Amino acid sequence: MKNEGVFPRTLRTLARGRARPALWLLPVGLIAVWGAWLLLARVTVYERSVQARLEVQREVYAIDAPVEGRVVMTRVELHRHVRAGEVLVELAREQEERQVAEAEAVLRGLGPQLEAARAELEAEQSGLVEHKGQGAAGVEEARARLVEAEALARRAEEEEATTEGLWKRGVLSEVEWRRAHTELERARASAQATRAALTRVRLEGTTQSTERRTRLAALRGEIARLEAEESVARASVERLREELERRVVRAPAEGVLGETSSVRVGAQLEAGAPIATVVAGGPVRIVARFHPEALGRIRAGQRARMRLEGFSWTEFGMLEATVVAVASETRDSLVRVELSVDALPPGIPLEHGLPGTVDIGVGQATPSRLVLRSLGQGPKQAPKAAAEAGITPRPAS
Repeated sequence: MKNEGVFPRTLRTLARGRARPALWLLPVGLIAVWGAWLLLARVTVYERSVQARLEVQREVYAIDAPVEGRVVMTRVELHRHVRAGEVLVELAREQEERQVAEAEAVLRGLGPQLEAARAELEAEQSGLVEHKGQGAAGVEEARARLVEAEALARRAEEEEATTEGLWKRGVLSEVEWRRAHTELERARASAQATRAALTRVRLEGTTQSTERRTRLAALRGEIARLEAEESVARASVERLREELERRVVRAPAEGVLGETSSVRVGAQLEAGAPIATVVAGGPVRIVARFHPEALGRIRAGQRARMRLEGFSWTEFGMLEATVVAVASETRDSLVRVELSVDALPPGIPLEHGLPGTVDIGVGQATPSRLVLRSLGQGPKQAPKAAAEAGITPRPAS
């Protein structure tokens, strides 16, 4: 009976003896797996940027206050979409409007004066033409009278000569001769008066023509003066309208308002004070800057990812990107790299100027190599690759 209880206990002891080596094999297996992963696995190596931001490939327009003035209306709101020519800010312009009204009144007053002067000039020109015709007719009439008077005088001379001969022969009386002589003197006086009338008609025509030409010249001078004043008034109106328009700040292009200043109604703006920037719609690129040591590892076509500041990557995800260009020289001790945005997680707006961090996949390596490299014992490939590319990066200042 005593042997019956011994056998089960022996079996349990043997079972515990066989399970004890399995407990030792578990950590050994884990170490083997970890070592295999450390030596054989391939992980992606990333190069992290010093600076990175989103930039719009199209133009970014800066809007500044063109003149000094007090704000009476503003529609400057961050991230608001605007159309080209849309009014963003209005400055007080009562004085400019009064000046424009005064200049327009002067311009309107010059119009009727010009019309009256031109009408008078046209009338004088027509009068001069008519006067020339009338003067020519008057001269012809006076000349015809002179011809008639001279003919009568010649006839009177002939009659006086005939009468004088008959009187001397005693055929006619002295009274008849003297009457003929008197008619001769009257004819000669009439011819002389007609000749004087012809001269007077000619002189009057010349005088009147001279007076009309003088009036025409004066009218032309007056018209020229009025036209000059009209040109000056029109230029003044245009200049004042431009000054008036400069007090209305408009959007230079269609886009989204990026950086904005605190512009409130009643605020006094100085000339040149920044108001906002308009970011024209278009594709967005990533501009990142790296240490010069990354020159030998970053190349066009490599895949990258970007974490945006203010957008948790665990909640919003990351932007997928591709390297499109790498600068061959450093600037401010950093290398410029441009990347295209390939995939955008939902909920993240592509806006100009958003900062973040870019990680570019520059290759693959085993975890052991990465550990050794972090400890400073692995091969330094960056200087070697840079030297092979013919690039000598400057150390960061």
